[in-house]
Amino acid sequence: MSDAIDTLFLSDDKIFYTIEGEGEFVGYPSVFMRMSMCNLTCKGFASADAPNGCDSFISWSVKNRMTFNEVFEYISQKGYNCHLRDGAILKLTGGEPLIQQKTLLKFIDAYKQRYGYTPIIDFETNATILPDEEWVTKHKATFTTSPKLASNGDPEERRYKPAVLKWHVDNNSGFKFVVRNEDDVKEIMEKYIHNNDINVPSNRVWLMPCCGSRQEHIQKAAEVADLCKKYNFNFSPRLQLIIWDKALKV
Repeated sequence: MSDAIDTLFLSDDKIFYTIEGEGEFVGYPSVFMRMSMCNLTCKGFASADAPNGCDSFISWSVKNRMTFNEVFEYISQKGYNCHLRDGAILKLTGGEPLIQQKTLLKFIDAYKQRYGYTPIIDFETNATILPDEEWVTKHKATFTTSPKLASNGDPEERRYKPAVLKWHVDNNSGFKFVVRNEDDVKEIMEKYIHNNDINVPSNRVWLMPCCGSRQEHIQKAAEVADLCKKYNFNFSPRLQLIIWDKALKV
């Protein structure tokens, strides 16, 4: 395997073991592999406690070039392969992990060859890049999407991809949305729920507050929970903020 093929670009976080903080799998033991690079900015999410907008910008904006073997050595030293073997979810996140999906497909094949099993895989994606069918047909991966609304600050042609969104509906992906107020929910209803080209099922939607710290979460969670009750959506906390507060330096 050539060096060009067996190399991934990881964030400053690289790989870490924690519990999932958002969406459908909140509370699940998870090994996060945070990839570098993103095709969106989310500058509209900026707040006093998250001045860069995206709450993981500080991490994924850094590139750490690692070969597959270096990744395997890292997760073996940390014992993460044992957690994955025992049922922890491998969370492929970012940034936008599907930017590197061709190499990630090769990585999962190499992982199975190395350890003798394929881990449970869930992507965290902004739903702008079409996943390769092999993720579902071969690896049984699931997808937690986080489509960006107008409030994220990126132009619609970059953040809103109906064909990709329809693929996720057809593959039963979860949809989690960062919400500021009811205007955001009305946008979700118009462009995702009542849009005949997409038709996201309401029971596959999670709303979570736009916040960058424990204190901001406390201030905003109740309003978002009330919106979930009004529109029959699921509520998602941002559990990592509740437990650990601001996880990244800003």
